[in-house]
Amino acid sequence: MPIKNQHTSNQQANELAAKYPALLSEARRISANVVHGSHGRRKRGSGETFWEFRRARDEDPASAIDWRRSGRSDALFVRETEWEAANTVFLWRDNSPQMNWRSNDKLPLKCDRAAVLLTALSIVLLRGAERCMVPGVSQKPGTGIGAIERISREIITGTSLANSIILENSRNHAHLVIASDFLEGAQIWTQRLKRISQNGISVILLHISDPAEENFPFTGHVLFADSGNAEKIDMGRAQAAKTIYQQRFKAGREQIKAIASKNNWHFLNHRTDQHPANVFLALYQYLGVK
Repeated sequence: MPIKNQHTSNQQANELAAKYPALLSEARRISANVVHGSHGRRKRGSGETFWEFRRARDEDPASAIDWRRSGRSDALFVRETEWEAANTVFLWRDNSPQMNWRSNDKLPLKCDRAAVLLTALSIVLLRGAERCMVPGVSQKPGTGIGAIERISREIITGTSLANSIILENSRNHAHLVIASDFLEGAQIWTQRLKRISQNGISVILLHISDPAEENFPFTGHVLFADSGNAEKIDMGRAQAAKTIYQQRFKAGREQIKAIASKNNWHFLNHRTDQHPANVFLALYQYLGVK
């Protein structure tokens, strides 16, 4: 790797590591408002985890009797197990240059808000006995509260390309949450998600935007720069372009929403000047549908 690229990579890694404690703390505060373990998966059923003992019924075969427990009383008892569904929730955060932006210092970067929301979601899911994984970053899914630290760090400090969203090891009942500003456009995202749409995964598209991207509050002579390169765009009097810009921004968001609708997925919209708790609760509830 060239020295320049190595230096840039190290600098980005250091910046992400420095953010980690603050973003994790914010995620923990948000997740604390949701009752842990109430995700709706825990109930009696086929599995290996002990649930409870119950009195034996006439239809129970002799092989189902727990003779050790039954030996301590005059009744016969059956050992119930917990229902275990193969649920894995994949959590992917867009790390493209345009996500590393905010219109003023009082707002979080779009990528940081995405990190906080997905991390808070992982904390609740892992406490609820779900499996979480970060596509392109995690080597294996995390399970239980012991995986919270690892998955949180992978969400906040990990980086992966959009192509890593393709889930080679997905299984039945899998869910995928994508947090992005989707500014690359519906055509590109349609192609990226085409393979996922064919394998039955439940998807939530979380559209994250800065309020200035929606409201376009600029006036006068303003030079606009693309986050991905140094090219400047001179639009003259900014207010003259406001109506056209707002129409195109809204149309772009509606196109992403249409992708979700076409595939029977969920779409959520969140602005970084809004409190994250409401959209977090919606994310949590959508994942509890199945």
